[in-house]
Amino acid sequence: MIVLAALEADACAQPILRTAIALADLFDAPAVALHVRENGDGRPDALAAAAGIELRETAGDAIEQIVAAAHGPDVTALVLGARGMHGGPQPAGHTALDVITRLVKPVAVVPPRARAEHIARILVPLEGTAESSLALEETVALAHRHELEILVLHVHSPTTVPAFSDHEPHAALAWEQEFLARYIAAPHDRVSLRRQLGVPADDVAAVAHEAAADLIVLAWSRHLGPGRARVVSETLARSEVPVLLLPTA
Repeated sequence: MIVLAALEADACAQPILRTAIALADLFDAPAVALHVRENGDGRPDALAAAAGIELRETAGDAIEQIVAAAHGPDVTALVLGARGMHGGPQPAGHTALDVITRLVKPVAVVPPRARAEHIARILVPLEGTAESSLALEETVALAHRHELEILVLHVHSPTTVPAFSDHEPHAALAWEQEFLARYIAAPHDRVSLRRQLGVPADDVAAVAHEAAADLIVLAWSRHLGPGRARVVSETLARSEVPVLLLPTA
């Protein structure tokens, strides 16, 4: 099994490689680079060689070739760039958005300025559903086995925040313990829960930055149509760290 890093000759190539190598440790699988040559463009041989990983090359349409390679039975997870340009908040590029909707396996989307050379702390936003919890279960278990810190984020809306939260500390603590017990199957010795009032789509990237998380892990439905997956779309646009997307189906 391998972690496949889709490389292009742009500003995101090195962050993609760094993230793939870091995720390879998490998934207990070697990292392998893939480069799709289009119109005779250059090859990132030197980057792969410097990183000490195998480079596979192919030619054709980038999206089709990346998806085909990632569908391979030996691929545990795919790593690709969010976009080629540096800058402030901006939507993920069309390549990333097309690829992530077509794969039913973990895909890490890497912003150009990501510095994920080592993953020590992950942020796991949880909406509180069995479906999302199941999608996250295996990766959270791997994170625990590798002794990573796991910060679970639950964002309340004004209608879902428990009435006792600000007045009954013991009741709030009991609610938090039950929430973790229900939705995090891994042991809780390195798991902490952060609750806040807000809008998940606006808060995930900000909390990752504040908490110095190295990776955001999100369960998602693989649908990006109107009114769908706003948390994923906004997190990809705003995050300064890689986002690992885990399909719910």
